[in-house]
Amino acid sequence: DAELRQAGAVMPEAAGFERPGFFIKPGEPKTFGYSYGPQGWDQACKREALNTHENVTLFDHSCFAKFMVEGPDATAVLNRICANNIDVGLGRLVYTQWLNDKGGIEADVTVTRLTETSYLIVTIASSQTRDMAWLKGHIPHDARAFAYDATSGLPMLALMGPRARDLLQSLSGADLSSQAHPFGTSQMIEIGYATVRASRITFVGELGWELYMPAEMAAHVFERLVEAGADYGLKHGGFFAINSLRMEKGYRHWGHDIGV
Repeated sequence: DAELRQAGAVMPEAAGFERPGFFIKPGEPKTFGYSYGPQGWDQACKREALNTHENVTLFDHSCFAKFMVEGPDATAVLNRICANNIDVGLGRLVYTQWLNDKGGIEADVTVTRLTETSYLIVTIASSQTRDMAWLKGHIPHDARAFAYDATSGLPMLALMGPRARDLLQSLSGADLSSQAHPFGTSQMIEIGYATVRASRITFVGELGWELYMPAEMAAHVFERLVEAGADYGLKHGGFFAINSLRMEKGYRHWGHDIGV
């Protein structure tokens, strides 16, 4: 939080989280400036979106909710809850919805298969309580599977833009080419002293990775990315730019574009 504010973050609230809406330059007003015309954050949002198109941008997605589902019956249980098939190879990501009996969308999530019997589910911050209730409510009582919320212990930073691969490879030494790390896959890499789960996926339409790490290593990983990113045009980005970019790409957002 302190590092983000020092970088110029203006922090609105969403679902109880303070998170970066946009980043201002020194001397710019730290106000929202709601208007029927151009909004007060328009120029900041434009800068962040263009940098994401042209270089690489670091987004703090720590407020995204993360659930773990584990147990011998985890695959069968999730294949019943999810509209898509999640019985995939280890390290594969599946984008899927949770549907009600009328076909309405109750949740819009990504599911990563970590092991034969464990999965990581990621959803938006505003749906954290709702989605966990839906998940637990649809695990049969006799199923050998259980779910728990891992959000507080698993921060996530998103590195997005055409130079994201070059930056991550320079830090980790890992081969992140499309052959070694295709879209929709996840693997463990090293950044500084931390072991990080790097999932190649994007919500903004550019080449990028979501990086998951233990909470105690988040500041260290953040500092290493910012330090190394100076050579790659790295800038910070907020959720207003994310929303602009995902609409430009045509990605849907639960509660705005899709719902029950």
